[in-house]
Amino acid sequence: MTTHLPISNEQHPALNDECWRRIGISGDRTCPELKTFIHCRNCPILAAAASTFFNRNAPEGYLESWRAILEEPEIIVPADASSVLVFRLDKEWMSLPTTALVEVTNSRTLHRVPHRSSTILEGLVNIRGQIQLCISLHGLLGLETALHASHDLPRQSLDDDVAFGPSARLLVVERSGERGLERWVFRVDEVAGVQRVPRSAMRAVPATVSHASMRSTLALFDWQGNAVGLLDESRVFDGLHALISS
Repeated sequence: MTTHLPISNEQHPALNDECWRRIGISGDRTCPELKTFIHCRNCPILAAAASTFFNRNAPEGYLESWRAILEEPEIIVPADASSVLVFRLDKEWMSLPTTALVEVTNSRTLHRVPHRSSTILEGLVNIRGQIQLCISLHGLLGLETALHASHDLPRQSLDDDVAFGPSARLLVVERSGERGLERWVFRVDEVAGVQRVPRSAMRAVPATVSHASMRSTLALFDWQGNAVGLLDESRVFDGLHALISS
């Protein structure tokens, strides 16, 4: 558990004036010393105030808090641990290796592509000024029906723009392969963050499971009481390319 450092409210008398804020470069600039020093940072008054600020007494409990922080045991991460991003698709918790991740961004309105949008292609989205294809990982993994049932989303016409809830995020992923650089954007219902998962925590996917999401899953691991599937990024990219190209 991280120890929080106390905050000092002590104000030294030398800092009360703060002439640099009133008549200096951050104020109305009427200080006559500006003709000599050009900028307050060159003035000995500001230098003395800075020295006073850093030399003031530590707040009560400050040194003890630092000692507690430095005495905390180091968390040993296994060398074979994998870095993955954990996210939720409807009621399913999934993850992807962070090596495939470009960025996580807030959800925004998706613009339908007339006569092209489907359960896989949701539409177009603007990412940092570039128009990207936004695909549905829900549809690829067979979660589309459950998605509409759980969120009670109306079926949109092909020309409608679609907006989603405040917890939704857009994930931008990419892969460099035989087809060059592939970049995809897909929406998730929630992002839990990056986790380091040791190989020993991974377990095989049961052979009896036939669900589409499990067929694209390399392994399972437990996280906060939930079973999280580690998606095979190669199968995801290949599946998306095949469906979009058909």
